[in-house]
Amino acid sequence: MQGEYTISGIMIYGEEFEVREGYVVVEGSRIKEVGFERCDSPIEGLICPAFVNAHTHVGDSIAKDLPFLPLLELVAPPDGLKHRILNAASRSAIADGMRSALDAMRRTGACHFIDFREGGVQGSSLLKGLAGGKATVLGRLAPEDSVEELLSVADGVGISSARDLPAEALHAIVEKAKKSRKIIGIHAGELNRNDIDNAIEIMPDFLVHMTQATASDMRRVADHGIPVVVCPRSNAVTGVGLPPVKQMREAGITLALGTDNVMMNSPDMFREMEWADKLFLHDDAYALRMATLNAARLARLNKGALKPGMDADLLVFNLDSDTFKSSQNLLSTIVRRAGPDDISYFIEEGKAWRNCSRKY
Repeated sequence: MQGEYTISGIMIYGEEFEVREGYVVVEGSRIKEVGFERCDSPIEGLICPAFVNAHTHVGDSIAKDLPFLPLLELVAPPDGLKHRILNAASRSAIADGMRSALDAMRRTGACHFIDFREGGVQGSSLLKGLAGGKATVLGRLAPEDSVEELLSVADGVGISSARDLPAEALHAIVEKAKKSRKIIGIHAGELNRNDIDNAIEIMPDFLVHMTQATASDMRRVADHGIPVVVCPRSNAVTGVGLPPVKQMREAGITLALGTDNVMMNSPDMFREMEWADKLFLHDDAYALRMATLNAARLARLNKGALKPGMDADLLVFNLDSDTFKSSQNLLSTIVRRAGPDDISYFIEEGKAWRNCSRKY
């Protein structure tokens, strides 16, 4: 279904994520109108913004569920197990793994994702071609590439750590990315806090992890207005500890959610939201915000909230599913226990398609 049509039922409305009865009119790829009464419509249910996955590495989906290893042995460039596997893999095998990850994200409600893409110009070009506009690709330099070549293809740079590059090289990359108005993301404070100061110094668009951040680090990040993407399931797999999500939020840091490496975790935002909410937040609306609006803003997207003028990237949940029966708060149920089987329709750039894989 496309063109102009109406969806009605219960909405997760606006930037405050209010639960309201009403309807949404979709025209083209945008939300044209929102009203607050019920009406007859071809699609009915619980209407929610689609998810934006704020941090992924889909390239390593070629090797899922490797042995539990310390972080550096698993992912550190250039000789971590992940990089050895990627270097030995063919382009077609990597592409097949990526397609699988993209399909998984789509089925689990993500309309967009921000990826740290290894492999230089070639790696970024491969993902851009496969994702069809649904990825913000933050590339990583390969030895054979120039910064200018990478930035001509990628949406920005995804830096593994401020400690992985000489200071002069790091600042040159950042300067050129900022001059080109590209997005800069950087891992920081995942294993220890040794790279946090240098990461803050470059004033990136966002930091990833901050698992080992101190109260002083959090105050500095908040003072500079730098958002942080947290990936708690990934941190649990690598054994680095869990991020101080509640403390970062209390410090005034804007937070978003990502699923990180596909080789370690499914790229499923339902699971990530449930973890973040139950372990740290106990605030269902903010957990949903981390998985939608906050993440969308990192990618400079017009998505993530249900209001007129926003891109029509929505999920419509089946209120007759067992998951939603007896729910005392529909938003809470989305965050705490819903899954892809509960989605009846996906709205992608204004085009509606039925979830034919659901069990209900």
